[in-house]
Amino acid sequence: MNVKTICAKNNNDQNYISVLSPLKIGEVTLSNRIVFPSWQVNYANNDGSVSDKLLHFYTGLADGGCGLIFTGCAVVSPDTVAFDRVMRIDKDTYIPALKNLFYEIEKRGSVPGIQLIHYGRQALKSVIGCDLLAPSPIPCPVMSTLEPNYTVREISIEDIERLRIDFIKAAVRAVEAGAKVIEIHAAHGYLLNQFLSPYSNHRTDNYGGTLNNRARFVVEIIKGVRSQIGEQAVISVRVSGNEFVSGGLTPPDFKNIIPLMEKAGMDLLNVTAGVYESMERIVPPEKLGETPHVNIASELKKFASVPVCTVGSIFSLETAESIISSGKADLVAMGRAQVADPEIVRKSASHKEAEIRKCIRCNKCAFWTTGDPQMHCSVNPSFKCEK
Repeated sequence: MNVKTICAKNNNDQNYISVLSPLKIGEVTLSNRIVFPSWQVNYANNDGSVSDKLLHFYTGLADGGCGLIFTGCAVVSPDTVAFDRVMRIDKDTYIPALKNLFYEIEKRGSVPGIQLIHYGRQALKSVIGCDLLAPSPIPCPVMSTLEPNYTVREISIEDIERLRIDFIKAAVRAVEAGAKVIEIHAAHGYLLNQFLSPYSNHRTDNYGGTLNNRARFVVEIIKGVRSQIGEQAVISVRVSGNEFVSGGLTPPDFKNIIPLMEKAGMDLLNVTAGVYESMERIVPPEKLGETPHVNIASELKKFASVPVCTVGSIFSLETAESIISSGKADLVAMGRAQVADPEIVRKSASHKEAEIRKCIRCNKCAFWTTGDPQMHCSVNPSFKCEK
């Protein structure tokens, strides 16, 4: 019995009336408001294609009742393969395996999405194999300490044009494979976030300086994707509503950024927080308490006419229900909670909350912070640590 059927049977129950209600975005209808956020798990094959392990990971989430599943991060260019088993979508050869992945997610009642990324300066030259690109030649304060030959160069206008085309072509491939939501990753200090932020963008040309100029690259990508895919898929943009670094983006900056992205064709705003220098905001530790970023999403929602998703230390449908019913967000992304128990939505909808395997917030799943080779979970035996 799937979650949609369970919800229909329990339609007199008011516990989760908001979080289990459907949401239509453009031509896509989500069966509920729970999202699995895009997460680099290092489960792809070495060539970046979808492996059996990656397929099992995402279909398990779909079986568990998650409404929208973002797969990825999927790199759009060969010059930004930042991990040995990162998902890739920079060539047509990746389409068949992605098509199977999206089909298997959708047939289980979930909506398949994919996040498109270029890591920019937040990578290692020894892994990428070439100089890192950034809007300005400013080293990442974190990554630059990890290798002696770390170098970053200012991205040229020619490179901007090339990468804009790479993002657009990747989106077209995703739609051809069956993705219903295309997410452009402009958060967490990666390349597009680097352009948006005055903290990392010190350019003096048409892609730097004023807010409109800093947003230009993202806006051009959104426009380009929309012009190529039409209304076949929802366009989501993920942003760090607060970078938590001196001179970085804060919620008031988005009063003008969000309308620009909406006008370009954005259908969904996915609000997170932090960059590598404020990593505890990307993967919030227990000391930050529960829902530390919901108010950031709520602030940005004031500037948006499209649905808004929030994320960050949300571990139960009860909490998700409170967020949505209070109007602070329209969707709730639950990452660590669904890794600990991919069936959390189905179990909650069936009134089996006592059976839920709870996340202990050890953050071992954030393998890139621990030096482990891939995502693993301390409480879910399906995701054991592999050395």
